[in-house]
Amino acid sequence: MKKLILFVLLFFTVIVPLWSQTKVLFLGNSFTYTYDIPGLFSGLSSAGGFSVFVDENTQAGMAVANEQITGHINDPISQAKIISQQWDYIVVQDNQGDYVNNVGVIPAACGNANITLYNQIKANNECTRIIYFAGWGPEGGVATGDNTTSCINRIHGNMLYLNDAIADEIVTPIGKAWITSLSQLPSVDLYYSDNVHPSLAGSYLAAATIFTTIFKINPSPLTFTGGVNSATAQTMRNIAYNTVTLASNMTGTNLDAFSPVITQNGNVLSIPASYSSYQWYKGNVQVGSNYFSYTVTQSGDYKVVVTDINGCTFSSFIKSVTITESELSEQNEQSINFLTLGENMFRVNTKQECYVFLFDNTGKLVRNFGMVTAENTIDLNSYEKGIYIIRIQHQDESYTQKIILQ
Repeated sequence: MKKLILFVLLFFTVIVPLWSQTKVLFLGNSFTYTYDIPGLFSGLSSAGGFSVFVDENTQAGMAVANEQITGHINDPISQAKIISQQWDYIVVQDNQGDYVNNVGVIPAACGNANITLYNQIKANNECTRIIYFAGWGPEGGVATGDNTTSCINRIHGNMLYLNDAIADEIVTPIGKAWITSLSQLPSVDLYYSDNVHPSLAGSYLAAATIFTTIFKINPSPLTFTGGVNSATAQTMRNIAYNTVTLASNMTGTNLDAFSPVITQNGNVLSIPASYSSYQWYKGNVQVGSNYFSYTVTQSGDYKVVVTDINGCTFSSFIKSVTITESELSEQNEQSINFLTLGENMFRVNTKQECYVFLFDNTGKLVRNFGMVTAENTIDLNSYEKGIYIIRIQHQDESYTQKIILQ
């Protein structure tokens, strides 16, 4: 008669770093390199705990198309940089003057060049996200009767138009953040002395907006100022976050298409079950893995990184969660219990829906018992002697037991 010896091995959270290095390429001109927007972005990233690799080609007068000088679509430096890395993001700052007309009116050469650049980027890495830089125009606008706000709004509208027409990528609403700053911080000049290029403050606000668009966290608590007055910098970081996360901007800029929304029901977080894989994080460490929901056991900040059917990954915004004692008590009442009934018999007691799998000692799946609830008896009498592994999967939690049949 075979004798069943049961060893219970419970495997819980494995702590690993939150992020690998994020690679970001800036393609632009003097609007980007004046006061070093890529450098300010790097400073904010480091302050937020993110490892970044940043590169740029931001020559004066350069557009996507061939205009004052050879454009990014033909420039050998830009082309070499595009294929030099598997970029996570490429920030495209085109000649903002091409976007100051009424919404929907973009020069044909500009639109065609952006199609070419899109194809060049995607040929190198289909998963690279393109971020279109929706910035600002000259202070006061471009014609008699124009004004700064109206000009910025047209640029923003034309960037959305371009993205909708050719890319379905992401627009970062820098100009919209400028409009808010002009209202909330009227004494802070966002323009350089030429009334066209950005001041340090204007560049900092642009960098904070790009940071929020990429990393999807609130930069307000960060301490990096880049040389901007501390109080002003904090207000600007808050403006950047509120601008990016405004519901109408999330939809218009298409950022919502790459930002799964976490919903909370008690102590259970979930997103739509429409992705290929899921990885949940609490703060800077992994918690649950490969399930569309996660049962929270501690208060904290949570997010999920998903992989779509094309193998591309992107993340949610942070979800701050506070767990009450009653919710923890309810969770404890729903704990899975493992019982040995006797020789060759095993029972799972649970109020949760679980999936039970049996593996041999090589890791090969022997049987899928399917979904179980309440009290369920597993009869192992028909199996050969040896070592087996039973895995009980509930949402993101995996419980493993080693079973020896003798």
